[in-house]
Amino acid sequence: MQFGSDDLAKYTFLPEAGDFIRAQGIELSDLSRPDYVNVVNRARERIIEAITRGRVSDQIAKNKEIEIMSFPVSLVLVRSTNLDHLMSLYAGAEASRVEYFLSNERNPRIIEDIFKDYIGVELEHTSGKGHLSAYYSTTSNLFLSLPPFRIPIMEYLKRAVGLRKPEWKLVNRMVSSGKVFVTQEDIIHLIREEIKAMIYQRLKDTKLAKLPENLERISKEIIKMAPPPRESFTILKVGPENYPPCVREALKLLEKGENVPHYGRFLLATYLLRVGKSVDDIVALFPKAPNFKQNVTRYQVEHIAGLKGGRTKYSVPSCKTLQTHSFCFMDPIKCHGISSPLQYPADRRRSRMQDEGTGREEEEARKGSQPNSNRERERAMKRNRRQTVDWT
Repeated sequence: MQFGSDDLAKYTFLPEAGDFIRAQGIELSDLSRPDYVNVVNRARERIIEAITRGRVSDQIAKNKEIEIMSFPVSLVLVRSTNLDHLMSLYAGAEASRVEYFLSNERNPRIIEDIFKDYIGVELEHTSGKGHLSAYYSTTSNLFLSLPPFRIPIMEYLKRAVGLRKPEWKLVNRMVSSGKVFVTQEDIIHLIREEIKAMIYQRLKDTKLAKLPENLERISKEIIKMAPPPRESFTILKVGPENYPPCVREALKLLEKGENVPHYGRFLLATYLLRVGKSVDDIVALFPKAPNFKQNVTRYQVEHIAGLKGGRTKYSVPSCKTLQTHSFCFMDPIKCHGISSPLQYPADRRRSRMQDEGTGREEEEARKGSQPNSNRERERAMKRNRRQTVDWT
């Protein structure tokens, strides 16, 4: 479908918005002219909103052209700072704005086209296509409306497998003819990370160029306002010879060009990040994977590392969780007694526990282990009595 100026003012990340600007024949040097002062001011405002509020305002300028043109100008300004953490922050802030408009969109055709053409998901609107409009609930004894959209099961599972709430489990969803019924809110939640990845990649692809003087001043202002990057996490050095069987299996599947289940990819990213691999190291493992998209893969790994999105650093899944998701390949000897892939091999886990125990004993000896309460004093006397009995 053809997007109008009202649509492009909301979904400024769409390529059609860029086509709109190119049709105006605007060059970067033109932005120093008084004609474009409102565009530049709106671009600056978008970035300041992202820094101070974490989200670009959903208020649209009365002049839709200003709103549309301000987005690529904001990308140029953010890219000119060369601050990766600011690019990440800005991508998330613009994505939150897109999520707001998608959640409130009343035209299902717009949602379908955005999902199909830019997310790669065949989103089917259920009304008017021969589907039942309601179903009978045996729990409430009422006819309830069906969710308005359906997506293929595999597209649903790829995105929902990491969501922990019970309502995302396939057994709790309505499924028909290989497709899962979802609400408008559901689909926005499922693809929010991909929206961020798209905008972040647009930033990375924006070419650096000599800025006009007015944009140069704004760029320096933004650098001063930008928050400092978050500290990186503590890492534990582990060589490939000590990778657990589940990680080795994921690497083997990638090397053969076969599909790695979602939880296998999640395990691989969390584990390798934890043992000291960089985002670049991990992304470099995936090109042979089916349907590989470098920008999406990079964003997902950076999100897991806590560098994107909500800045949560994800933990390595436990052995029990991997068993639940059928991605455990236990070595009966080296995996014996461990509860996390990070404890593999088992003898390393025992050695670490012994080291920690020795460290505690040395610390107690250094402090003199003086009892500081009646209860501790009684325990010390009992230990002394037991030692006396043992020696006689």
